[in-house]
Amino acid sequence: MTRGRPRKTDIDTVLDRAMKLFWKNGFEATSMNDITAETGMAKPGLYNCFGNKEALYAKALDRYINVFGVSVAELAASAGPLEHALREFLLAVARSVTDAGTPCGCFLTNTLVENSDKPSEIAALGRQLNERRNRALSERFHRAAAAGELGQDADPDALSAFFSAQALALGALASSGSDFPELCRYIDTAMTVLPPAPMAPA
Repeated sequence: MTRGRPRKTDIDTVLDRAMKLFWKNGFEATSMNDITAETGMAKPGLYNCFGNKEALYAKALDRYINVFGVSVAELAASAGPLEHALREFLLAVARSVTDAGTPCGCFLTNTLVENSDKPSEIAALGRQLNERRNRALSERFHRAAAAGELGQDADPDALSAFFSAQALALGALASSGSDFPELCRYIDTAMTVLPPAPMAPA
């Protein structure tokens, strides 16, 4: 029996282990030998199932977003008050990046930082996933403005860019050792940027 490829039911497990290795160490510091040692899958099987190292990293990042990523679609569609939706979104990010069962920090943030200067599939995928979050926030802020939740002087695009950056910052802070209570204090400070809702006419 060859060692190159496990049973089909093991493929997701292999990808999960590769994902956590990339998440912890980054692209450059993770070799295919490291992935073989971590997953028990020989290089021929890895190449057959996932492609080269860059393709495997892209699949691992996509799996991270699907399994551990905070749903930006829920944020965009949320019907409650804007302040509540934003705080719950940032708290969900904080819980995700400080989960004791996974490597600390945000895999997407790590990807954007490590691969920002690389004209590769990885850098492009990281930017695409980050842009998805930006669009969701922008949609939510523009809807809030149309509903009268923001004052006339508020800039929905500037606010969406700011809060998108806070999601990235939470991942960076967690990677540097900040725990969940510390991130909650950071969120409290970030929320002070949100302008108060206009007063209803008497």
